[in-house]
Amino acid sequence: MVVTLDDGYRDNLTNALPIAEAKGVPITVFVTSGILGDHHGLWWDRLGTLLRSRPPQVQEIDLPVGDRSVRLPLGSAGLRADLDSVRRHLLPLRVPEIERALDAVSEQWQVDSAPPPDAGTLTPEELLKLAASDTATIGAHTIDHVRLSDREASEQQDTIAGSKRELERSIGRPVSHFAYPFGRRDDFDDRSVDAVRSASFDTACTTIPGTARSSSDPYRLPRRLVMDWGRPRFRLQLQRWKLG
Repeated sequence: MVVTLDDGYRDNLTNALPIAEAKGVPITVFVTSGILGDHHGLWWDRLGTLLRSRPPQVQEIDLPVGDRSVRLPLGSAGLRADLDSVRRHLLPLRVPEIERALDAVSEQWQVDSAPPPDAGTLTPEELLKLAASDTATIGAHTIDHVRLSDREASEQQDTIAGSKRELERSIGRPVSHFAYPFGRRDDFDDRSVDAVRSASFDTACTTIPGTARSSSDPYRLPRRLVMDWGRPRFRLQLQRWKLG
């Protein structure tokens, strides 16, 4: 069993690595190379801050999406539903467009949209510390954490192969494993798989539920998603998955 962690959060080094080393459990950390040292963090954390800070009188969001504005109702079904609704409209956009949309809403509402302190991302120096551990393997996760299926083949190739080059330059060793951002069936396509293969990665992980076996396609490996569960729930899930 291998534990995998996506995106490149600082707590992969400060929290996860000490536990993994103490337990002797190998971890693979898939790092979005373009966020290293970026104080803006990852856009979905900014979105969460923004929606939690929504002024009480605001019952909808005017979301700039490309060359148009989308108005979405907020508050009737709770924060999780609001997050899912807004996120669905942002996902097809390029990351700079998403950031501009969040900046515009932050200005409209006059609230802060900085990510929470526990959502900080790795710096280049912290990545080196993580990579220095015999317990941790560094994998790639694109440059910008874009939903690949929305991009042309050349753009996919650039962000996939580019993340491998940037991370190898940062840590001074080969990066052989990849994880598709978001990772569901509609988040990547055959062009994504071709780009991963042509970039000379050995494996690529999805978030499609399942157990990876020797017969699994190495470029479409399934994973088991672990949520913020307590120990009893986690043990139960391990038994259901027949991993523990």
